[in-house]
Amino acid sequence: MKKELLFVVVAAVCVFAIALFMIGGAVQDVDYHDLSQLPLLEQKAAYDKMQTRKTVGEVMQLVGAILCLVGFVLVTVISLAVSHENAKEAAKKYAKE
Repeated sequence: MKKELLFVVVAAVCVFAIALFMIGGAVQDVDYHDLSQLPLLEQKAAYDKMQTRKTVGEVMQLVGAILCLVGFVLVTVISLAVSHENAKEAAKKYAKE
């Protein structure tokens, strides 16, 4: 795979990771005040459901953050590798002239 194509794929993964991070934040955004409006017997089940949503959202944010970190490191490394190759090719062209 060419490095330029790999760069585009990694950049797309970074955008997906940012979206995953934001969606995870929306998923775990729970309002515990709503529990007080439920009957007492239903509050425990609703609380457990909200805790599950919070946990799922935190996991999504963690995965998104890790993907972002790895993705942006890879974008940097690939960019440096491609620019180094381009500099070598340009040096060869100028050396021949």
